[in-house]
Amino acid sequence: MALLERYIFKRMMGAGVLALVALSTTVWMTQALGKFDLVTGQGQSIGTFFRVTALLLPGLATIVSPIAILIAVIYAFGSLNIDSELVVINSSGASPKTLLRPVLMLGLIGALFTALMTLYFTPLSLRLWRTMITDVRADIVTTVLREGQFMKIADGLTFHLRRRNADGTLQGIFISDESSPESTATYLSESGVLLDNPLGTFLIMRDGTIQRRKNSDGTISMIEFSSYAFDLSTFASRASVPAYKPIERGTTYLLNPSPEDRYFQKYPERFAAELHNRLSLPLYAFLFATLPLAVLAQAESTRSGRGLIIAAAVGIAVAVRVFGYYLGNIAQQNALATPLLYLLPAVVTGGAIFLVLRGIQPQIPERLAIIVDSIGEWITSARRRAWLKRRFG
Repeated sequence: MALLERYIFKRMMGAGVLALVALSTTVWMTQALGKFDLVTGQGQSIGTFFRVTALLLPGLATIVSPIAILIAVIYAFGSLNIDSELVVINSSGASPKTLLRPVLMLGLIGALFTALMTLYFTPLSLRLWRTMITDVRADIVTTVLREGQFMKIADGLTFHLRRRNADGTLQGIFISDESSPESTATYLSESGVLLDNPLGTFLIMRDGTIQRRKNSDGTISMIEFSSYAFDLSTFASRASVPAYKPIERGTTYLLNPSPEDRYFQKYPERFAAELHNRLSLPLYAFLFATLPLAVLAQAESTRSGRGLIIAAAVGIAVAVRVFGYYLGNIAQQNALATPLLYLLPAVVTGGAIFLVLRGIQPQIPERLAIIVDSIGEWITSARRRAWLKRRFG
């Protein structure tokens, strides 16, 4: 690239990386807060919470990366226009390709990043997320044995713990077992530990008593023990390999699904639709890069008119992406919609490139710009009057 092209590219690249990090972090935080019940409700550690929520990042980065590219192009060419650098570029007779090449390079980097996420990291992270969530929900310690709570895990069976120590030992164990119609058993133990092995899940209690009361005559018997194993295998739901959906399957698997896959047997068209959706997603990086360039390639002095055309470009880009999601859903039911997954971003991108190369810059109608200016002035005036009224009464 020439010196000018490298200058433009660096401005866009810096803004794009910053926007990607900021957007991914913001969206991740909103999603992570929704998973905080892993700590508050299921007793998991902060480390488990961060490991689970970190697996959401590849999918979130895939969603926000086109928006980051859009922001980068708008920022770079907006600042070039404000600093009057774009006027100099236009008046110097520079070819439209001079502005287009760095934008296409940014789109190419965005497309490669999106492809890496969609084809490998996102499905991998989703599979790991499903497996980890399944293991968390199957963990008898976190789902049943909670400190200070009477937990009913089955009809007639209630647990209570006074404390669960950091080393995994349990203190103050109380178990009420009313599952037998003949008698009721109450277990009290000073301490214990959970043992999970191939034979099952057992609560090993130490230094306690077992009190049994016959329901027929009410007689009570009591047994002291130094060690007792209470079988929890019936209640500990063991984690099993989850049935992965197409969005969670690896790309190589989508190319050649197993005929024995029950989900594939039931919804074979969804596997093909997911594959084409992944392959078409990188094209949107070029769309979100070239579409704002089509309305910003020429210098503009009217801020309101430029703001409106930027808003229109952003609206078109978002609308096209939403329609692309809609086509992806249609392709799951009708394979005839599959080519549209590629044609939609390709045609819009081609149209934007055509406008740039021809030097055609869309403009907001002057009357609409005047109306928007009038509305903006009225809002500013109303806010000023409201502020003066609050300040001086």
